[in-house]
Amino acid sequence: MSQNVIYVPTIIGEYKIGLIFSLIDGLKPGKSLKLVCDDHPHDFEEMLEKSEISNINWSIEKTDTNSWQLSISKQQDINSEKVGCCGMCGGHEDSKG
Repeated sequence: MSQNVIYVPTIIGEYKIGLIFSLIDGLKPGKSLKLVCDDHPHDFEEMLEKSEISNINWSIEKTDTNSWQLSISKQQDINSEKVGCCGMCGGHEDSKG
């Protein structure tokens, strides 16, 4: 089984958060992705905690190469009533009309 792995330092800063959150939103239920970071992803973990996405789980671990891995998995169907918009990209404002 293959896993999606993103090496975060290769993404330009201004696009990083929006791209990563769109990848999380686009995950199929039961699938996961792994983010590899040079530093502990404190800020990103805080954003995940504050987001309204209720169908994901994540874990953080330090590797032997002094990098950090943030594994994120999607648990439920994205169309479930329990799933909320993360709000990071501003797309939720379009539906408020």
